[in-house]
Amino acid sequence: MAKRKQRTVYVTKEPDWKKYQAITDPEQQELAFRSVDYFVHSEISTKDAVSKYRKWVKEASGWDKEEIKIILKNPDWRFSSSAKYGWCWYKLGYMPERFAKFYATKKEELIKTGMEIVEEIQEKQKEAPPKISIQERMLLQITDLCGEWDDLLDTFIETEKFNLKKFDPEKDMKVFGGGVIKPAHAKMIKDQYELNHAEAVESLEGTCEQLKEAYSFMDKKMKKDYVAFFEKINAACDAIILTGKANRKQRKPRARSKDVIIKKLKFQLNDGALGIASISPTDVVYANELWVYNTKTRKVGVYHAKDKDPRGLQRQGAGLMVKGTTIQDFDEETSLQKTLRKPAEQINNWTGRAKTKFAKAFDEVKTTPTKLTGRLNEQTILLQVF
Repeated sequence: MAKRKQRTVYVTKEPDWKKYQAITDPEQQELAFRSVDYFVHSEISTKDAVSKYRKWVKEASGWDKEEIKIILKNPDWRFSSSAKYGWCWYKLGYMPERFAKFYATKKEELIKTGMEIVEEIQEKQKEAPPKISIQERMLLQITDLCGEWDDLLDTFIETEKFNLKKFDPEKDMKVFGGGVIKPAHAKMIKDQYELNHAEAVESLEGTCEQLKEAYSFMDKKMKKDYVAFFEKINAACDAIILTGKANRKQRKPRARSKDVIIKKLKFQLNDGALGIASISPTDVVYANELWVYNTKTRKVGVYHAKDKDPRGLQRQGAGLMVKGTTIQDFDEETSLQKTLRKPAEQINNWTGRAKTKFAKAFDEVKTTPTKLTGRLNEQTILLQVF
């Protein structure tokens, strides 16, 4: 949005600000305030006056810092009736004692109304529900699912009536909450059961005397099923985590602008003697064909793109590309150059926009063709692209 220009023409005659700003006598300063009063009242917007009053309260009132914070909580309309003196202070650089005392008489009332606003804000903050972190929210989402599995585990331990083959934690996670369980949830679930799984494995191995005693009510088969319960959960979590990684949308590399691509490209702007000039270097990027002329070696050449871009879609991998000061993605076999014996007479054959004219002129040059390297320098004129 364009910035609004400050008003420079007023209906009321503008005071001589420099004259009033130079006054140092307190009585004369008070008279100056009264002299500019009508102009400020007539020409200065309430919004502008209030903003300057706020500035005076904050920077020049000398009031207590905590009181200032409370006073400034008030809405603009609270200050509008007498804010003009704040604008006068801003413009003249001083606030006469009489007007400062007038503002001081309003202070207690402004503190009271400001405090009411502060208390109202605090009350609303108390009523607002506490914010929870993403991790806390995720934990809440998996609690019910894990609770269901814990109930199954209790049934297994207490009654041994549990069909392990029908237990499908991956399916449970996929359908729970309408598909709320994501790879991050699966990682959290796996971590939650990690200690239980390790303890179950150790009880089966029988290496810990304390666990031996704790799980003495289980026979070997029951212990194996107990371990398998947690292994199923682990495997299901791993499947969801890996699937999430595989389906994660790859971020497309941000396409660089042509100006950035050709930033370091070296070329010659023009040659006054031959009456030729380079085209815009940005036109080289994605072009199918680039014609160049070296003013030092007198060689004219053409770069043909390895992969053409016939529809001009400027897609990645098609057409010519620039890296540093080198042309890339050109066909090394068909990209050739020839020396001109009489450049002043011949160079006009490579001007204009007729593609066939360029190719025909190149064929008519009788010197031996050599392969182009892709390197451009300060003597290279960029003649044309197609």
